[in-house]
Amino acid sequence: MMPHTVLGVDGTYPVLFLVWLLPLVGAIVLWAFGPQLRSLGGPIGAALVGTAFIAALFSWNDAAQIKGSVSGAHVSMFTWLPGFAFGLLFDRLALIWTLIITGVGFLIHVYSIGYMAGDRAFARFFAYMNFFVFAMLTLVLSDNFVGLLVGWGLVGLASYFLIGFWFERPTAVAAARKAFVINVVGDVGILFAILVIVSKIGSIGYGDTFAGVGHAFTSQELFIVCIALFIGCAAKSAQVPLHTWLPDAMEGPTPVSALIHAATMVTAGVYLIARCAPLWTASAEARELVGVIGALTAIGGAGLGIAQWDIKRILAYSTMSQIGYMIMAVGVGAFSAGVLHFLTHAFFKAELFLGAGIIIHNLANEQDVRRMGGLRKQMPFAFAAIGVGVLAICGIPGFSGYFSKDAVLYQTLQQGHPWLYAIGVLTAGITAYYMFRLLFVTFFGPYRGNVDPSDLGIRHPELAGTPGQAPKLEHEADEHEHHGSEHAAHAPAWIMSAPVAILIPFSIGVGWLAYGGETSPWQTFFAPLFPAAAPAASGAPIGELGSGLIVLLVVAVGIALAYLRYGTQAALKGSVERLRTETVRMPPVLANAYYFDAAIDALIVKPAAAAGRFFGQFLDPVVIDGGVREVVFSANWFGHLFRSFQTGLVRAYALYIVLGVACFVVYYAAIGTGK
Repeated sequence: MMPHTVLGVDGTYPVLFLVWLLPLVGAIVLWAFGPQLRSLGGPIGAALVGTAFIAALFSWNDAAQIKGSVSGAHVSMFTWLPGFAFGLLFDRLALIWTLIITGVGFLIHVYSIGYMAGDRAFARFFAYMNFFVFAMLTLVLSDNFVGLLVGWGLVGLASYFLIGFWFERPTAVAAARKAFVINVVGDVGILFAILVIVSKIGSIGYGDTFAGVGHAFTSQELFIVCIALFIGCAAKSAQVPLHTWLPDAMEGPTPVSALIHAATMVTAGVYLIARCAPLWTASAEARELVGVIGALTAIGGAGLGIAQWDIKRILAYSTMSQIGYMIMAVGVGAFSAGVLHFLTHAFFKAELFLGAGIIIHNLANEQDVRRMGGLRKQMPFAFAAIGVGVLAICGIPGFSGYFSKDAVLYQTLQQGHPWLYAIGVLTAGITAYYMFRLLFVTFFGPYRGNVDPSDLGIRHPELAGTPGQAPKLEHEADEHEHHGSEHAAHAPAWIMSAPVAILIPFSIGVGWLAYGGETSPWQTFFAPLFPAAAPAASGAPIGELGSGLIVLLVVAVGIALAYLRYGTQAALKGSVERLRTETVRMPPVLANAYYFDAAIDALIVKPAAAAGRFFGQFLDPVVIDGGVREVVFSANWFGHLFRSFQTGLVRAYALYIVLGVACFVVYYAAIGTGK
């Protein structure tokens, strides 16, 4: 067996256990004493996550330390079997994720105090949120693949709780179940990869696995390990074709969307590939496949963003698209660029979701942008927050997304993938179009909340003019309809506004960490972890400045098209008719999300249901249970037969003896005659 190799400098690091376990303490306390704590559940949950964030900041030097060829902090906890050692790893990569999980998570917890005020399960909500933070930290801080898988599964369980938080709503339960099942598919992929790793390396540790890449695996085996791991990444990070759970997950409360579906859970796949950079670096085939899937997800999600009217679903598909960028980057070997885009995206997407939550909260839970309009005057703060987020996600110079998106695209080109680069550039233009579409439709023009929904294409024309509001579809049910006395206990408005205000400067400025190229603070910080990848032999046909100008031009075209279609005076004046026409004429392929759900239903769900009915209605009751019943029947029959011989009469037994003797006589007589 190879010598045991660990990543990080061995030590005790007690503060690291605080970072990891404080959210778990919060979850247990809130689960156990939630009914007694009531409205104190939110502040307690937020305080514990905030304390974990402060502890992570105090541990910065531990994560950044370098001794010899290793960097970061490592804590050995216990060894179960040889090769099955469990511990914590807190290096520069884990530090970035931990700060986002606890820092942005803390802001979302504070926001939730206001958003969830009055909900009769207020403390339970924060118990789930704390449990999710603990699960995500388990995933990120583990120093081995089994610990990662445990965190991976716990994150899926926590997301099931949070997506289905309002379990009285059938759509929320269905969305939670869908997310859980698809994520379990990913869990199976990671489990298979672990089995291959243990069979070849004899260890579950990252250090042992990475040390054995050059000699323990054949190229085919390494490709299989990478693809099995990527199945988990695709499920958790909503990559094609395992992406269909993400838009449905918007059934959960808006803070859940901000925490899970913007800043943390959906980026777990990016973390796993970045963590396993030595594996991907050694497998060109895996890099190619993952890069292609990331690019297809990026442009596919952007295309679906055009067809959405629910403000949260627009942001959900933009999340899918932006994570496609990250997966494409880490897939082709541009690890630091992919992680940078994760960092910037965490801030501006959380800001967008929380800003959308303010709108939903103030409009009595209305989520359809067709029924909004003119809100920049009524909600100037929400307009400013979402405006900054839109500029950042579109990659406007000076905003954080500009630096990270350009780094992703140019480094993809440097690695010799011009077609992926072209898809990424086109995606940037589409993103600019549908995000400015959201901005114009929501905040400009007349307010359309009092317009008959039939005139907007939301319901059938024959319902036009009928009294009362349009009947709500299940997926449009009020987010707070299960809150109980929601209006009786509203928290101050600043509790929701303050976290968003804190996110705004980060959405603008955090990308500047990458200013300076290879000598930037960002590249310097990750140099010990991700050595600069050698560009392709052909090199990039254009320079970084030229690439940035091309991207900016395409983004400008997207913004211009959105303005001409939705932002001009004529477009704003005729917005009702335009929105109705666009709704009615929406291409079916976009309205039905490329028919992925229909295909999955036809190829997997319905055959599985038919197989279930076959097993439940025929194989189990008729064949399996029938076989068991036949054994019972036969045993009873033979029992009755032999019991009939037990009469208790001496003359009957004498007759049996005589018959037996006669049989022996006949048998031996026959044998003698034959001789």
